[in-house]
Amino acid sequence: MTDKQYIDAIHNGHFLYWDMLGGLQGAKNHKEKNLRWLTGDIYYNYYCGAFDVENVIKRIKNGEIPKTLTFFTDNDEAGLIEPFRATGLFNEAMRATGMAHNLLDSVLPEPDKRLNLFRVCDTMQLKMAGSILNTVFEYRLFPYEHFIKMMENDGQFFYLAEYDGLPVGACMAQHGDCFVNISWVGTLPGYRKLGIAGYLIQMAEHDGIQHDKTIGVLHAFPDAVGAYRRTGYKEYCKTIVLELQ
Repeated sequence: MTDKQYIDAIHNGHFLYWDMLGGLQGAKNHKEKNLRWLTGDIYYNYYCGAFDVENVIKRIKNGEIPKTLTFFTDNDEAGLIEPFRATGLFNEAMRATGMAHNLLDSVLPEPDKRLNLFRVCDTMQLKMAGSILNTVFEYRLFPYEHFIKMMENDGQFFYLAEYDGLPVGACMAQHGDCFVNISWVGTLPGYRKLGIAGYLIQMAEHDGIQHDKTIGVLHAFPDAVGAYRRTGYKEYCKTIVLELQ
């Protein structure tokens, strides 16, 4: 596979994720040639090309588009972002790394005998998975009702890990046209550095292979890049969010 195929899958996984969140919140999806955004309870902007910076700022100030700008970059970060930074009006709000790998290279290892992995299939397991994710990310991602709606979506799955019979880890996966987009990979404190997150990812990948998907994609914050490398992922692009102050 080419780098472009991986990068395209990362971008499409990003859109799949945000479109799902927007639908969950009743947000409206807007698309222009080089701009994509949601309005409602979730505000999200996506930029992929050159823009009239002054016009973008004007539109933000007029409330036409949200104030957060999300850029995908490879080696030409400055070319896209610097015109906005040069105004002195934007702060960097977030930075993550888009990572991907070929699912055919995935191997599902025999896990620790104390570890059990499940694709969530009932309400009790979903409550446990949702509780873990809300705890791990130190804020309430979603109420339980939203997790239910997500699990009802075609091609959207949750995974749960139990260690010594206790629920300790969870993640979510979404199936796109050729890829599996993995997010919200979390393990409770006290059960980290046991490889549980990697096992969850590989289980989600294994399901993707069964559904004829060929690429695994995810976004990693800086402190998680090394862990994802160990599961076979490689960095292909950066996602940088600027916010108008």
